[in-house]
Amino acid sequence: MRPLHMSAEGPPVESHDFVPHIDVLLHALRVNRERLNSKSKIAIDAKLLRNLLRTIVAHMPFSAEFYALTYPDIAAAHANGDITDLHRHFIDSGFFEGRFGAPPPVDEPYYVALYRDVATAIQRGDVESGMEHYMRSGASEGRVPNAALKPTIDHWNSILRDETRPGA
Repeated sequence: MRPLHMSAEGPPVESHDFVPHIDVLLHALRVNRERLNSKSKIAIDAKLLRNLLRTIVAHMPFSAEFYALTYPDIAAAHANGDITDLHRHFIDSGFFEGRFGAPPPVDEPYYVALYRDVATAIQRGDVESGMEHYMRSGASEGRVPNAALKPTIDHWNSILRDETRPGA
């Protein structure tokens, strides 16, 4: 369930539907519009970047049951009270440690057919499944877990490699 906030004159607004005005964001980044539209690189404060990423991560799928079952160290810390909120841990730490908050949508036949090295690794017994491979290394390598996500992952990979920029 997403948090709702009451607007002064209207219906509740889901918090993920709000993004600060561009000038507020640029001020925090210490960049003006002209610089943003240039091809030059900018430095960003690490704390600000982490907080921006945490805001995004808060809206990712999350399953407390999956998180605890997948990461016994987290389950133990939760059981003894060191971690009180599993979702909060994922947002604040787990994502940055490379953990998954929910089961990744791996289509086993698709993934193994697409990545022959994964099929070979399964045959050799190096990994038990495409899911295990994806969680161990495939996601961090930018591999595609299912056909439906291919356009989205290709788009992200293009942006992150700086090949295309919206509006450029």
